[in-house]
Amino acid sequence: MLLALTVRALAATPPDAATAPHANALVWDAMEKTINAKLGEGAAEFSFTVTNTSTHPVTINEVQTSCGCTLAELPATPPWKLAPGAHGTMAVTVNFGGKDGRVMKTVEVDSSEGLQTLLVNVNIPEPDDKQRERNRLVAQANRQAVFRGECASCHSAKIGTKTGGDLFQATCVICHVSQHRASMVPDLLVAREHRDAAFWTKWITEGRDSSLMPAFAQERGGPLTKKQIESLVDFLLKQLPTEPRPAG
Repeated sequence: MLLALTVRALAATPPDAATAPHANALVWDAMEKTINAKLGEGAAEFSFTVTNTSTHPVTINEVQTSCGCTLAELPATPPWKLAPGAHGTMAVTVNFGGKDGRVMKTVEVDSSEGLQTLLVNVNIPEPDDKQRERNRLVAQANRQAVFRGECASCHSAKIGTKTGGDLFQATCVICHVSQHRASMVPDLLVAREHRDAAFWTKWITEGRDSSLMPAFAQERGGPLTKKQIESLVDFLLKQLPTEPRPAG
């Protein structure tokens, strides 16, 4: 998922026109800015430029952020004075480590022209483990869901006309031999009971109710033809143990 970091400068309502300094004297290079971050990043850094467009000096007295995770740095120690036509760049860093979802922060710029508020919206992508948990819940509600939508990219898109060992790698390894294998998913490398051709054919064809195991046969909504299932069963009988290990 994506990170969208939007900065919007909103001028406060100007005071009475008779006493107000030049409204909108401080003009930013953009009213909105967006940064798209990747998973694993913990902070977003950006900059934007402000220009004094008036005919008199403008002083930025201070900059305050809504919390400690957002840092704004002016190019000079406040009060920062900008001569007519002068400009400078302010850096803003938002630290979002350990967070996900949407977060909003503010940066308030107090100047002799009034108060401006920068709104910072952060859309933080969820970690892989949360995505896996969501996919697991979807599969629990409907085990055939792994062959549709986003899940299909891992569970069926790579199958094609594969057979035998290649089919095993494309369909079985991702769940049953993965280092992230869920606790309720059996390890195919360990036989818990007698496993013959009928055993493998049944589970591959029909799946298992009240579990995450989908039905792989095409007539039951899966991606495999009868010949593909037969080739997979033949591979499993030759490559995986058929009997449980003796106790002790």
